[in-house]
Amino acid sequence: MGEQETRDFVPSYVWPNPAFFFRVYYDSPKCRIFLIENIVHNWKWLSKYASRFQERDFFFVQLGWYFGDYLVEECHRALTALGLDKRKFRIMFPDYQTKTLFEYYGFRGEIVNHNCFLDERKFAVRTVPKVYDAVYVARLRPFKRHYLAAKVGSLALVAGDSWGGEMTEELPPHDYLNESPLDSDGVISRISESHVGLCLSQFEGACYSSSEYLLCGVPVVSTWSHGGRDLWYNDYNSITCDEDADSVASAVEKLKTLDRNPDKIRSLHIGLANQLRNNFIFMHQQTLAECGVSDDARAFFEKGFRHKLSTSQTPNFEEIFP
Repeated sequence: MGEQETRDFVPSYVWPNPAFFFRVYYDSPKCRIFLIENIVHNWKWLSKYASRFQERDFFFVQLGWYFGDYLVEECHRALTALGLDKRKFRIMFPDYQTKTLFEYYGFRGEIVNHNCFLDERKFAVRTVPKVYDAVYVARLRPFKRHYLAAKVGSLALVAGDSWGGEMTEELPPHDYLNESPLDSDGVISRISESHVGLCLSQFEGACYSSSEYLLCGVPVVSTWSHGGRDLWYNDYNSITCDEDADSVASAVEKLKTLDRNPDKIRSLHIGLANQLRNNFIFMHQQTLAECGVSDDARAFFEKGFRHKLSTSQTPNFEEIFP
């Protein structure tokens, strides 16, 4: 594509600061793999450095938000505008619905819901008295729909990052709300003291807190959602209900009475996480084979594994793409 086509493409959203999910995951003379989150959100640096990408460069793309048809098409248009080969961008699909959408536009990848990269060793089943009927670990943002918890009997609210901020709606009646951000031990304590964990958004990503509940052995009440968190749910560890306060409260009460085994809830999550990690390892091994590299992708993954696989950083692109 020419310069005019590139200038004509305007992404709907780009990262507002230079720090974002990025990692040089694998680097060898024949193959280099980068971990990034989303595509169009990275438009600024992609459009600047695309001409410097090498034949050995591949991008494994995590999806941190729900991708409907519009955003998937936008990913397609972004790479087309830059003249980039979709085969170099391997998508880590959060669920099968997303996989179908991306494949329609010619993308390839594997089901690798990013919650599978939570380090299970950071969470544990704690045998402590239950204080709350439900806990909701969520940013205080309208899309989290806190109001749906208005009829839960005893509610703990744990505000995540960006505490406070743009919330304009009145919070539901609650017995606990942290006045400042909690460390991980504090969050796990509130989860462990609760019978049920809540997930009430309609659209977002796979929702880390959803899997954090399960890794602590706490079952989930979720409304119907798009973005991938439901991939982790089954008849044993969760109830999915309609999006109204009565349905949420009823589901909480029902799940309390079922008395689910916390260790089984945790082990079911870890089992699925390992399956999805295997998909990621397969994607890496397949890419190495295409490049004529004989390295062991599993051994590489196990040696370099870290919580959430990567963190936000400000990459030195001039050094990475000279």
